[in-house]
Formats: sequence, structure tokens, C-alpha cells
Amino acid sequence: MTIVSPWFELPPQPAGTFDPRAVITACIESGSHALLMDHDALPPAFFDLSTGAAGALVQGLTQYEIRMAGVVPDASIHSRPFQDFAREANRGRWFRFFPDREQAVAWLSAE
Repeated sequence: MTIVSPWFELPPQPAGTFDPRAVITACIESGSHALLMDHDALPPAFFDLSTGAAGALVQGLTQYEIRMAGVVPDASIHSRPFQDFAREANRGRWFRFFPDREQAVAWLSAE
């Protein structure tokens, strides 16, 4: 995993290897209080809410006050539950989704 100051950037995650705790640990160890995740870096399990991967990541990031910006160009290609999750997340302070990287970086940089 690589550090892109002042946020941590999630590298591509092969299917079946996404570990929310490892992502949170990497953020903490890097000293970062923000995480940038591009759509292509996320495994399918993240978008399938029944796996619990997205929920575990959000819970851990919130607990450690780490902000996350996810780049998801078209949420409509994912399930209705994920679309609802993304819409709800965008109302919060810690975790948001953006249609492009520029908007995600701008949000992370604003705080």
C-alpha cells in the first residue's frame, strides 16, 4: 500500500483479499487521517453489503476518525442497497462517495 500525502491511497485489492482491518491499520501506521479509494481498487465484496466489508471499514474508520472518499463513477451499476448506502454516507462527515477523483481529492483536501 502506498502513501499519498496527506491521505492514504488504497491500491487495487484482488478479489477475496480485502481486509478492512488491514486498511485501517495501514492508515494509522502511515499517520494519515484520510483514505482515498478508487472504484477499481475496491473488490466486488465491498459493493455487496451482505459481506459486511463496507460496514466493517466504515465502522473502523469512524472509530479512528479517519475520513474516506470513495470514487464511484456510477453507483447505479451496483445493487440498490449499495446505492442507498452511498446516498446515506454522503450525508455524513466521515465517509463519502464521489463520481470522480478530482471531487474526492478536493473533499479530502478541504479539511
